[in-house]
Amino acid sequence: MAYRVYTITDLEQLEECAVFCIDHYQWTQGGKPKAYGRMGLLKDYGLIISMTAIEANPLRTFTKENDPVYMDSALEAFLSFSGAHGNQKYMNFEMNANGALLSAFGTVTERKFINEYTGLRALCETNIEKDRWTVLLKIPMELTCSLYGREPLQSGDSFTCNFYKICETPEYEHYASFAPIISEKPNFHLPEFFKEAVIV
Repeated sequence: MAYRVYTITDLEQLEECAVFCIDHYQWTQGGKPKAYGRMGLLKDYGLIISMTAIEANPLRTFTKENDPVYMDSALEAFLSFSGAHGNQKYMNFEMNANGALLSAFGTVTERKFINEYTGLRALCETNIEKDRWTVLLKIPMELTCSLYGREPLQSGDSFTCNFYKICETPEYEHYASFAPIISEKPNFHLPEFFKEAVIV
């Protein structure tokens, strides 16, 4: 069943959107922090994604744009508007608890940071609590339209996506996904395993 992306008129309504669980743990020997999120289409803005990890004192060493935050404790959103065929292009947004955001676009074999394509940016906000941390990712519609050369998203449109909880630093290493992945080695860059999402 496709994930249903509801159109909302203010950020508070994101709490009413459907929950996705990042609970397919693979290639993980150590801890398995619980993680989940919600996604909505904010009217006159674009896609809004909130993700939470139940994790105290997350590893957070990186602070700059496009730093390798996947070495920290990170939450990630990968989205494709290319359709489910061929060597599709996708956007990947990777965030740590400092709010450092790595964002890239392209195919599995040819990718660049988004700032090499356009001056448009996704925005990331974070909140750290005693036993958890949350990211709020805001993806302007203009960014999606610019990268894909497409019209703005509307009701009935579909795309594919996956969401991840990761840390590649050996002593904290773990990998989890929203949609399951078939791969012998850790690899989130497999758009053939993204799950369908539909704007409603």
